[in-house]
Amino acid sequence: MRSPIILLILLIPGLAAGLDISGYYENTLIPEYSDRADEHLMDASKLRLDFAAGGGDNELEFKGNVNFIAYHSDIFYDVTPYLPESVGDSLRVWDIPAIVPMSGNRMFLDNAYFTWRMGGFRIRAGRQQLSWGPAYSFNPTDLFHRKEIIDPTYEKEGVTALRLDYRWGIGGQLTAVAAPSEKFDETGLALRAGTHISAIGYDAALTIHQVSDTISLELERIPIITDTTTWDSISIQSCKQRRQALGFDFSGGLLGLGVWFEGNYNIMAKENDFIRAVVGFDYTLENGLYMMFEGLYDDRADKVKTPYPALDWLESLRFGEPVTRCRILAGLRKDITGLITGSLYWFGGTDGSMALSPRIDASIAQNADLTLFGVMTFGKKEGQFPPGNYGMTARVTVYF
Repeated sequence: MRSPIILLILLIPGLAAGLDISGYYENTLIPEYSDRADEHLMDASKLRLDFAAGGGDNELEFKGNVNFIAYHSDIFYDVTPYLPESVGDSLRVWDIPAIVPMSGNRMFLDNAYFTWRMGGFRIRAGRQQLSWGPAYSFNPTDLFHRKEIIDPTYEKEGVTALRLDYRWGIGGQLTAVAAPSEKFDETGLALRAGTHISAIGYDAALTIHQVSDTISLELERIPIITDTTTWDSISIQSCKQRRQALGFDFSGGLLGLGVWFEGNYNIMAKENDFIRAVVGFDYTLENGLYMMFEGLYDDRADKVKTPYPALDWLESLRFGEPVTRCRILAGLRKDITGLITGSLYWFGGTDGSMALSPRIDASIAQNADLTLFGVMTFGKKEGQFPPGNYGMTARVTVYF
């Protein structure tokens, strides 16, 4: 099998002579511990190679990157001890292992797309980022990517799609997206219309989605159109369904605060329709201390407070679905020195459980960064953050 790098060069023979190559090497070490299990250690290396060629008005541009990931620890990770005990008991009764699989070694095309611009028009084809929405920890209007709650800003894998944009004025943009699937009628479709409302100083946008989903690729940690699959309560099997969503988001300032809202109404083929929304605000003090608050409301989650149904936990593990109707995030961030930033995030809700995540981001050399963040859970045993779980992530990135 030819390497992705050679394939990329073969695909763009006219641009290969002017190809710019950059990237980074990254090592991630994650030790975890639970009061109900021995410690678990995950160690992984990642090499990312970025390619760029062309550019400018009326000129074809290519950008992309190839990732090489190697896990130096166990590739099968049992998360049962980190779940509520009642969930673990239910999974054992159903004979469903709560395993997070990771490929031992993986080489894949992360992003690779052509862009052509003419005036206000832009056409982009290939594997690309389709992230939408102003919220920090969860984006209801983004049905193409999934965020990790503790590390939401980390890069996400691209989605194969055709995207057309038209821009005008200040902030005016119309976007149409088609993300192909194995079957034509399962192709993901999206339309977004946004503008800057100068009279009030806000950015606002409307979004329309139609997507479908399967589970098979997600188990191999290959990104797909997520957030549409559910579990059948009788067969305990995943179900594919079509989802249509109408969304709205805005962001701006109010009384010195930065404010944002993002939400959508979802029409589901095999379950009840639901509303999902995020509202947040932030403020920076004169001493540079940044404060943020964000709240998520998810009408899709079960009405039962606790214990949450085991099927909801399965959806959370496989598709990133919240298990509770309400989730709150509060954060503080401040530059300690010119090269070091410290942060503290608190996650909670109405179920009496919570998670605390301290974080340090530092530049340790001209071309190297260090990121350290941890997580500790407290409170009610059957809540969305079961107590007695501890973890830390240490990530070193060297750019070239």
